[in-house]
Amino acid sequence: MKIFLDPGHNYSGSDTGAGGFGLREEIVTFEVANKLRELLQSAGHEVRMSRNYVTDNVGNGTIASSLNERVSMSNSWRADLFVSIHCNAFNGAARGTETLVYSKGSDAAEIAQRVQTAIVNNLGTADRGVKARSELAVLKNTMSPALLVELAFIDNEDDAWFLKTRQEDFAKAIFEGITGERAGGIAELTDIHDIAWEYAYRGIVEDLEGFENEMRQNPNGRLYWLARKTLQFIRERNF
Repeated sequence: MKIFLDPGHNYSGSDTGAGGFGLREEIVTFEVANKLRELLQSAGHEVRMSRNYVTDNVGNGTIASSLNERVSMSNSWRADLFVSIHCNAFNGAARGTETLVYSKGSDAAEIAQRVQTAIVNNLGTADRGVKARSELAVLKNTMSPALLVELAFIDNEDDAWFLKTRQEDFAKAIFEGITGERAGGIAELTDIHDIAWEYAYRGIVEDLEGFENEMRQNPNGRLYWLARKTLQFIRERNF
């Protein structure tokens, strides 16, 4: 399959993305897309990207030219699938993953649902569903099935943590949604704070600070080991 990956926005100029908690959308989207490219190529797919380096800019400096050039590159190559990767933002008041398509009931919508499900199940982000957005240029003007993945909200503290620490897992989940194959395993969390945070995020632990402090009292003890292994079991089986 010929898959065109579009890391959303440009490194500089008028089409830079959103930001929050020390993150820049245009950098996060590139890192996830680049990891996804490696996974897809390893599985035998042909892949091209609108930005081949994180510092690349697409177009002649305007937002319209940036969007048009991305579509043109994909159409000229006659891609079988177009995947644009973005981070959402809404004044810190929203969180979760959503995947956008031109219309429901299409081939793109079927792939989008698989991608959406894989991200939500594998990472535990809030499920905002698959939505039709016929006005978006990269969905409206591409000749191939096209989807736009809003990974998470970059201006929400909880979601920003996912965008900062789980970029490889986002790439693996999108790979799984596109191909139907698992990309290796889910990376095991070993940092005590990250483990405690995910238990709290999943609603398993209410006292995040107390749970974290208890593990730190004996970082080589049974509680840390059990918490780490149990969480890995949960994540690998999409509980």
